[in-house]
Amino acid sequence: MVWIIIAAVLVFLGFAVHKFKWYFLISGYNTMSKEQKKHVDIEGLSRFIGRYMYGIALLFLALGAADRFGYHRLMTPLIIVLIISAIVIVIKSQKFNHNIMDEHGKLKKGAGKQLKKPAIILAVTFVGVAILIYFSLQQTSIIATEQQLEVKGVYGNEYGWKNIQQLELIETLPEIAVRTNGSAVGTKLKGHFKLENGEKAKLFVDKSKPPFIRFVADDQIVIFNLASSEETRAMYETMQRYVK
Repeated sequence: MVWIIIAAVLVFLGFAVHKFKWYFLISGYNTMSKEQKKHVDIEGLSRFIGRYMYGIALLFLALGAADRFGYHRLMTPLIIVLIISAIVIVIKSQKFNHNIMDEHGKLKKGAGKQLKKPAIILAVTFVGVAILIYFSLQQTSIIATEQQLEVKGVYGNEYGWKNIQQLELIETLPEIAVRTNGSAVGTKLKGHFKLENGEKAKLFVDKSKPPFIRFVADDQIVIFNLASSEETRAMYETMQRYVK
């Protein structure tokens, strides 16, 4: 449902710029002076951005379909395509700005300085997203000690054995309604999620590798699994020895 909503918003924005001529929605153009705007092919730019928005909407629908029908391995390449397309639009859209591009599509003298700031912002954004995806795809490290269960990394915590209740091994992950604060890359889910039944849960799971260990600690549902079903079952047996 979330994917469809995002796609619908993107289609509306694309239509608003392309057909309604809401040019104030175009970042960069809306801050230009009147003189600078005279040197922008706004018709071509709005058409280009509109088509880009329609294309991105299709990508989000593809992500939603991959998530809905279990083709989770397709999600990572689709996200990469999404990132690359963001870079392409920033570069390609400059050809409509004749303040910095001549009629042959080449940079005017001194125009490189105007591109410096957006290039830096784009680079930082790209690196940030790449780092996020990298860490989201890493297997969460979970260690059982004599005193507690330790979940390492982002969103991790320490759970004393005396605080763990309702420990169980489940074969199927509960239906998820929405991600509230976390990451969902391919089959890897980390962070805070809201379940279809309204309950809130913290997940550290790879949906493609059941079973899953579920427990409640301090009134919070926690669900996790390890790199293989054998490791998950072994961890469950270890936890059973500590949880009363």
